[in-house]
Amino acid sequence: MAVIGSLFFSSCSNDNDWDYDHSLENVYFFGPEVWGYESNKKSADNVAVYEVAKGDVVAVPMQFWCEFIRSYDVKTLYYTTPKPQDQQYYPTPNDTKKVKYTGPELVRGVDYEVVDENGNVISPDDDGAFSLFWKNAQKGVQNVYIKALPGGKSGSFNLQTFNPASSVALSNQDVESTVQLRTDKYEVRIFTQNYYVTITVK
Repeated sequence: MAVIGSLFFSSCSNDNDWDYDHSLENVYFFGPEVWGYESNKKSADNVAVYEVAKGDVVAVPMQFWCEFIRSYDVKTLYYTTPKPQDQQYYPTPNDTKKVKYTGPELVRGVDYEVVDENGNVISPDDDGAFSLFWKNAQKGVQNVYIKALPGGKSGSFNLQTFNPASSVALSNQDVESTVQLRTDKYEVRIFTQNYYVTITVK
């Protein structure tokens, strides 16, 4: 079971003696680090909530799964997007009951910014994606930093790994819908559950 689990989450074994699908050797998984996240021991999907006061910065850990070292670096993507009206969510980390979001639409550059660890504003690419790079495909955790702007609105938005502009619905019945990035060397997939966290600006 440990071997099967390792292959599922890392999908990057370089041991040719094992009998498994070698087409998955360079398939990796990326998402918010929600394993072990506890908010009153809630177990529902996408439960992670991070609060940030206006003028402050919050760090959101993102995790990359791979058990072996590669000769190349891997690029992963994340996005910020308004929280959909009526989406069920926990408003704060201490809430025990989900409610429908009915708050304002928070706008990047007006209400919050994505920044680096030194507080410098980061701009997305032309597709609205921000990037994290994993040297030699080494598994690990990197933080994404969100700054709530003074004078901005209070409310919530999503930080997610699924492209909000995608014309394909994310589905656990369609592997292609989980593919975030594909190159001639590797493929990055996301999870159909726990693919976003809530950022709440107080």
